[in-house]
Amino acid sequence: MNLKLDNLDKALRAEADGLLWVKGLHPLLERFGQVQITGSYALKLMAWRDLDLYLVTEELRLSEFFRLGGQIADLLTPTKMSFRNERVARTEGLPEGLYWGIYLGDERAGAWKIDLWAVGPEQFLALDEFCRNIERRLTATARRKILEIKAQCWMKPGYRRTFSSRDIYEAVLAGGVSDLAAFDDYLQREKGCTLEA
Repeated sequence: MNLKLDNLDKALRAEADGLLWVKGLHPLLERFGQVQITGSYALKLMAWRDLDLYLVTEELRLSEFFRLGGQIADLLTPTKMSFRNERVARTEGLPEGLYWGIYLGDERAGAWKIDLWAVGPEQFLALDEFCRNIERRLTATARRKILEIKAQCWMKPGYRRTFSSRDIYEAVLAGGVSDLAAFDDYLQREKGCTLEA
């Protein structure tokens, strides 16, 4: 394992723990449902300040989700929060639930971005299977390659616009990609895009 990247992952997860436990985000969320921490935090693959959370609840009313949003704003003082109602929109590739995108500053300058989805238990099990599948396939070598690629590409213009961490995981674990140039080739071949757009 690249010690520098391993230490970066540990440091970012410690920062996330500060937001969750010291600042109090986790206890706040627990008042509304069961909190599940997922994504790169759960996989120990953090290369930038991006935290993925699920709030698992049978049926959180829209008004309650907005009340939660107000409490999150009071707690974390974000510069921006974006809302989605995917119970209605049902955008392909997104969970069927309610979403807050919470920005604690300019993410491109290294500020935290928190993705919070409120979903039902069955929906969560299906979503969590993706994370478990990645975890089962991770080896020390694959972990190193993923962290190396992630550390180099999170500032690229295409990140979040045309590709995501999921693409990096699949490129390494299923596509045999081992470096940034090969990942760019993979994106062109599989998605018709590049790191730059």
